[in-house]
Amino acid sequence: MKPVERIEFPPEQEEAFRKARRLEWLSVAFIASAALFLYFVMGSSQAMRTSWLEDIMSLVPPIAFLVSSRLATRSATNNFPYGMHTSVSIGYLTASLALCAMGAFLLYEALYKLIAEERTTIGGFDLFGTTVWAGWPMLVALAYTGIPSSLDAPS
Repeated sequence: MKPVERIEFPPEQEEAFRKARRLEWLSVAFIASAALFLYFVMGSSQAMRTSWLEDIMSLVPPIAFLVSSRLATRSATNNFPYGMHTSVSIGYLTASLALCAMGAFLLYEALYKLIAEERTTIGGFDLFGTTVWAGWPMLVALAYTGIPSSLDAPS
């Protein structure tokens, strides 16, 4: 079977596709910075640890989109005579598996803490000779992770 020529997007869709890729790169950078921020302030808080893991897992969908969109635009070969357009489906599968893994983690953590009757407290740390409740930097980190959501909210 002879491979077909590379299938191009119409000009308006090509621009939208480039914009989507740029936004996904920005998403990866922001989510990675948010996850790093949460990692440094999470302490022993289960809620913060869950939020951190949620940010780590939320890196999977944009990365899956970037990888699958890169593959989908490749030219056809003898092994793939119509190109690799179906690689986008693998990206969707990867993103959905990340969501399932996050749900499984939340269920496990909640059941484990419930059965073990574990109650962790949020401590404090010394800052210039003053004890500061560790919840304050945690609240700042959570506010930072909410910035994209607040920008997307309808007015």
